[in-house]
Amino acid sequence: MQENKSLHNALRQVRLHAGKVRLCGFSVSGLATYLQLPELDFCVDMGECPVSAIGINHVFLTHAHGDHSRCLMRHHSLRRMMGVERPSVYYIPKDLVKSAEEWIHSEAMFEGVPEARFKLPKIVPMEAGEKVTLAYRKDLMLEAFPVKHAQVGKHFLPSMGVTLYNHKNKLKEEFLGLEPAEIIKLRADGVNITREVFDPLITFMGDSLGENLNDPALNAIWDSEVLVSECTFVDDDEEEMAQKKGHTHISAIVNALNAHKETMKCKFIVLNHFSMKYSAEHILESIQNKIPEEFREKIIAFI
Repeated sequence: MQENKSLHNALRQVRLHAGKVRLCGFSVSGLATYLQLPELDFCVDMGECPVSAIGINHVFLTHAHGDHSRCLMRHHSLRRMMGVERPSVYYIPKDLVKSAEEWIHSEAMFEGVPEARFKLPKIVPMEAGEKVTLAYRKDLMLEAFPVKHAQVGKHFLPSMGVTLYNHKNKLKEEFLGLEPAEIIKLRADGVNITREVFDPLITFMGDSLGENLNDPALNAIWDSEVLVSECTFVDDDEEEMAQKKGHTHISAIVNALNAHKETMKCKFIVLNHFSMKYSAEHILESIQNKIPEEFREKIIAFI
């Protein structure tokens, strides 16, 4: 299959709109993944660090593999080089934080940073199920969840997906229709008149086995307006390879779509992280031929 050199340029960004979000970045298996939400000041992974990433303050790391993590500190360094005063914040799976701190320190020493000048960036350990407000966007919250990806022996390496929520307070139903003066009085009397609302904007699966899409513990991923799922393999004879490598085959996407079609709230499903051996044409042809027609309007290939 002829190589699509443009497809494999990690600094050539894909830009698309899906629902309420604009998604920019790059994602090809083994090369690099970084997925930016510019208007939401948020990025998932930093396998490459283009100039467009410098202004993004919040970065979530799904797992430690180099094609997703290697430019995390490049992002931190470029921001300082460009005079960005606000400290960037890195949201990292709790089980990776200690290793990440050691890696960051070693990289700094390798680059010749004096020990006296070394300072760790702001790192927020992420635990499954915990909602965390973004440091500089109080209207947005993260919730991480564990996924199965690469297996070493009997254990899976720490890997997480993440959902980004729009967080707001709304008037409780029993107070709807009241006059403004009545609302003001209730507030003055200390009555709690609002309820928290979490609107799931977008979910990123990260690198993961296809079985994660049908895990009952992760049913909430289908509530997001946009679901971003890896789809590393698309050819018919590669299902075993996908399982072995800890990735998702397009057949698992089809199975999950069929299993959740009655309950899913997703309006858009963005497929990313295709194998570098495929051309764009082959990817699009595979989606056309293998995704059932009833779901095809929801599918966007991130290429």
